[in-house]
Amino acid sequence: MKKLRKINHRIYNLSDFDDYSNTSNSFLKFLQDNINQFTTSSNPSITSYLQNKALLLNQQNSLRTYFIVDTDTLEIIGYFCLKIVNIKFEINVSRGIKKRISSDAYKNNEFPSLLITKLGRNDKYKNLVFGKTILDYAISIGLEVFKKTALRHICVDWYEQEKLKRFYCEECGFKIFQYKYTDKGKLVSGFYKLN
Repeated sequence: MKKLRKINHRIYNLSDFDDYSNTSNSFLKFLQDNINQFTTSSNPSITSYLQNKALLLNQQNSLRTYFIVDTDTLEIIGYFCLKIVNIKFEINVSRGIKKRISSDAYKNNEFPSLLITKLGRNDKYKNLVFGKTILDYAISIGLEVFKKTALRHICVDWYEQEKLKRFYCEECGFKIFQYKYTDKGKLVSGFYKLN
């Protein structure tokens, strides 16, 4: 098992900076420079999303972007985006799986969820911070939402890869509940039920 060193860090919700479009130019430049230094070579779309879409979608209140920042270097260690959605079941989802999610999901053929739309770790921190650590922060926010609103489920989608299945299901406790075929491949959906 890898031995990781302690990294001083802090989590920031981009919305905590209020209307960052009206924030000082020096802060915006610093933020954009930091975002431009972020890379995920294993999945370049995660990098592209952060650099080209996350700030705008956050500003439009379509989702919330969270950064985990190394407080010693002020570099972005990782990020994730959260959004509340209503998930509709695909036609092939069994009654048993629907019931495992909730009785309402079974009756209504859908359920509300906190969706982790993106999750990525900066390549600079690949051997220093586990991906699960970043996901645990997203789950901890989901737990706070659950305590305040009873929104019990967190969901994540990924394009079928054994490595991602192992990460989400075996390491992090998500359960697969449906598959969907798209032009990009087989999209897998997993849920995590908060207690």
